[in-house]
Amino acid sequence: MSATAPHSMRPSRSRSRHMNARLTSSPFAAMVDEQLNEFRVATAAYRGPEIFEEEMRNIFYKTWIYLCHESEIAEPGDFKSTQVGTRPVIVTRGREGAVHAFLNACAHRGATLCREEKGNTRSFVCPYHGWSFRTSGELLGIPDEARYPAGFDKSDKNLKPLPRIASYGGLIFGSFNPEVEDLEVFLGGARRHIDIWLKRAAGSCYRLATSHKYGFNGNWKFQAENVHDGYHPGFVHKSAFNTVRKFDGSFENRELRASVRQQGYTRGYPEGHGTLEAGAPLESGGIDPEVRQAYHDQLAALYGAEEAAEILTNRQFLIFPNLVIFDFNIRVVQPIAHDRTEVYSYPVMIEGAHDQINANRMLDAQTRVGTAGILSVDDIDVFAGNQNALKAEGFEWITLSRGLDKEEVRPGGERVGVYSDETPQRAFWRMWRSKMTPAC
Repeated sequence: MSATAPHSMRPSRSRSRHMNARLTSSPFAAMVDEQLNEFRVATAAYRGPEIFEEEMRNIFYKTWIYLCHESEIAEPGDFKSTQVGTRPVIVTRGREGAVHAFLNACAHRGATLCREEKGNTRSFVCPYHGWSFRTSGELLGIPDEARYPAGFDKSDKNLKPLPRIASYGGLIFGSFNPEVEDLEVFLGGARRHIDIWLKRAAGSCYRLATSHKYGFNGNWKFQAENVHDGYHPGFVHKSAFNTVRKFDGSFENRELRASVRQQGYTRGYPEGHGTLEAGAPLESGGIDPEVRQAYHDQLAALYGAEEAAEILTNRQFLIFPNLVIFDFNIRVVQPIAHDRTEVYSYPVMIEGAHDQINANRMLDAQTRVGTAGILSVDDIDVFAGNQNALKAEGFEWITLSRGLDKEEVRPGGERVGVYSDETPQRAFWRMWRSKMTPAC
């Protein structure tokens, strides 16, 4: 990788000023200030219910949002309750086998229709007045229907569907925007990383285990930014790493190693997605050497030795705005309010894999980034502290300038930096600005 991007591909100071001047018609565009030698974000973007509501309207209700994994609704009648922004949604596998998604609100009086997180059912029955609906969303029955007028129109009393549903690699997305671009266009350069992640299943498929949930008193964007932040591990998680070393003298965490030695890469894409790659093979503690070698050999047989090495590289990435994919875990960052966030974490199992491999995946998910894991608790403590500090009068900007003048800009708009650069965070905020700014 070139250490410095070609000068012709860096925006000039005059171009940056012109771009910012053109966007100042929107107060949200002015919150992201990109200059030649500094990239900064207004602290106001993290606080205030008004901005949060605009994010729901302009981002979460207008682009593709991850709904669930196909393994969660594998059988006809399976359903999952989730949210798109702050709107409650039910995702189902209809009796005919098709995937559906609609608002979790009864067409009668708007009561929450499904109060269970997941399950299997032949129909949904409203707990308020007993109206019932098929798993495909059509109205099925109204109690004491004769009391309604003879000309009462039932044709528009179905559940309100999401206009667009699509999937990629078993990941099911939905959108309230009927004019949203095709999903593959939205995913852009991040498709390559999803493809690599899928190949780690070694020709099999993934199954999501039961989720665990944690929350923090902070803005949702703190978690989104942190996913691909290679700068913080040696500082935020220092005590966790030191504790592990007391029990394992050979321990050297890959995130810490990469952060200190600048191994690995960060990547940012025009669509707002970003990745963090440690540049080192996945460590597989707890797996017998022969089991680990058999798994590596299987990958090499399927994809060749060179590609197998890339597949085994530690990688975690964000699909804008709120889907996080780790090697062994999926997270959904759920905004609740401008200063409250919930995170749903799903361990990812490989169907048919050796028991040790899946047990190790579950252990990693629980001990590293789980609710009681050694890393997540550090992060959410920082997020809550950030939210409190950003309330301070006179503290107007944060900076995301690390590696700004050194990242490589590739054809198609992909930007590449070293492991500790803030390249993916800048990609996130460029897309945030674009979504929050009306077309000029």
